[in-house]
Amino acid sequence: MAKTLKTLGFIVNGRNKYGKFIFKVTVKKYDNYRRFRVRATPKGEKRIDKEFSDEWECRGWINDWKSKNEPSMEGWRDTQTILNPEELNDAQVAIKLLPKGVTLCEAVSQFKQRNETKEIRVDEAWKEYRKLMVKTEENRDGKWRSPKTVIEKDHFFKPIINKIGGRRIKDLEEEDLPEFWNNKKWGDQSRLNRFKAMKAFFSWCKMKRYHFQDIMRLQQTPKIERETLPQVLSLNEVGRLLEASSTPRFSKLKSFVALSLFAGLRAGEIHNGWDHKTCLKWKDFTLEPEGKQKPFVSLPFVGKKKSSDNRNLSPNLVKILLEEKKKGMDVVPKKNGVNFWKKLRNECDLTNLQANALRHTAISFFYRNNPFTNEETLDPLVMDYQFGNTEDVRSRHYKNVAKMTIAEARKFWSIKM
Repeated sequence: MAKTLKTLGFIVNGRNKYGKFIFKVTVKKYDNYRRFRVRATPKGEKRIDKEFSDEWECRGWINDWKSKNEPSMEGWRDTQTILNPEELNDAQVAIKLLPKGVTLCEAVSQFKQRNETKEIRVDEAWKEYRKLMVKTEENRDGKWRSPKTVIEKDHFFKPIINKIGGRRIKDLEEEDLPEFWNNKKWGDQSRLNRFKAMKAFFSWCKMKRYHFQDIMRLQQTPKIERETLPQVLSLNEVGRLLEASSTPRFSKLKSFVALSLFAGLRAGEIHNGWDHKTCLKWKDFTLEPEGKQKPFVSLPFVGKKKSSDNRNLSPNLVKILLEEKKKGMDVVPKKNGVNFWKKLRNECDLTNLQANALRHTAISFFYRNNPFTNEETLDPLVMDYQFGNTEDVRSRHYKNVAKMTIAEARKFWSIKM
């Protein structure tokens, strides 16, 4: 954020064994926050130039520096104070009562932040947060676009509301939360999903000043240990699947299979629960663009991502789709699509096909050979644009090139149905 104003805040007298000097504190004001910059040049020592987020932290650091570096005078510090005797006595008592490792300024700052937090119960904050996140006609910016997502979040927070819904957000401590996501009876993915949902909620509470700190910030994120590599089809299995989908019995699935294998689309992004009204249609495709633009498909607001994206289409896939379009075939069958897909897998002896294994196959072959450049894909940004997700997610959940050669990848991207 660009700076808007820079003013002199205050000065503090300092002293080391070589003589006196001054700490100059400048207040740097930005659009939404401030920074306190401390500068000083102690004689015989390195120049000091530090920034702090608030005045209490700034003064605390200066006092700490002075306590360690100012010379003693017969066991007493040579200090200056504006405190009267009663205030000075209170400060001395307060210092003795401080927990180990906590400065007086830190304690005062924390107390001040606690008092500035707003009064709201957990259940009230959850209702406000939920209303903000659910996408509706009135709230078009909501991030929870799918009814399944809303149901899942409600399920995650139901035990939280039942147990601590009546407590004030500002009174919650870090140790109050692990029981709601760290149940050892749950699988790693379930624990991680709950953890992420809670972390997002309590980060929002900190931003809304319902709590003076993010009480999930120090919690350990659950790790998912993958025991097996993602399922990827061999060239032989790909061939059987494409051959069967070209027969009259399963020809209605030809475009779906081709898009899954060669575009790496999620199954839900293609058929959206096999709903003919919201699934992909030919109007979503640009198969013969003008100029140097690559053919692409525009994904509507369906599927897991719930966002509109474009995906480039490989040359062999474009040929298949153009043929199907000319035949008058739909991208997705109007009826019984899920049953046709199950029977097709049985026909090809692929009954144990994992969810989105075809997408994993496309991503893995794309790593080995980019069909648009005929070279191995080394740039993660290319993968980001073509398939979405981060490099870490792709490597953990999608990528499997253990038994895949570049020659096989080139053969895959030249397959024609």
